[in-house]
Amino acid sequence: MTVEDNQVPIESVPHQQPRRPRRPRRPRPAWRKSAGMLVMAAPLALVALVGLSAVGVYLSRDRTASSPAPQTVTITPSPKTPADGADGAFLAALAGYGISDNGTEAVRQRFMEFGHHTCFSLLPPSPLPLDEIVDNILTAENKEVAAGSTWAPKFTHADAENLTRAAVHTYCPDVAK
Repeated sequence: MTVEDNQVPIESVPHQQPRRPRRPRRPRPAWRKSAGMLVMAAPLALVALVGLSAVGVYLSRDRTASSPAPQTVTITPSPKTPADGADGAFLAALAGYGISDNGTEAVRQRFMEFGHHTCFSLLPPSPLPLDEIVDNILTAENKEVAAGSTWAPKFTHADAENLTRAAVHTYCPDVAK
């Protein structure tokens, strides 16, 4: 045969095998399906549990411990009993200067906080000058008035000086010397 003959195929064709019929699949037992689902669902459930516990821990944290403000502890007397001891003497000294709490426990408490703050500001290692303490008290009290606090009385510079003087005399007489 020659290549020029158009009747003869030049390429080879593979011999085809007859196809075998497919056997039907046997169904998986029900227990194997459920076991497979459990194996697949266990890691997902574990991830969800860890995520929920992390959210719970975050929400239950005490955020006041990370407050940028200095920590203070305030002990308030019962409103049914008048202040006694150093607090009573301090409030009496304020009344002598004409600074009244108008019978309001919140104002009385605020005045005592200012008094204690005055003595703490005078303590070493870096005591503040009295003029700076007076300015701080005046600014803090009038800032509350400006913010709309109905119970805070407006202070004058003389009121802040008198409160500082009463605090030093009552709470910390040895610090100023």
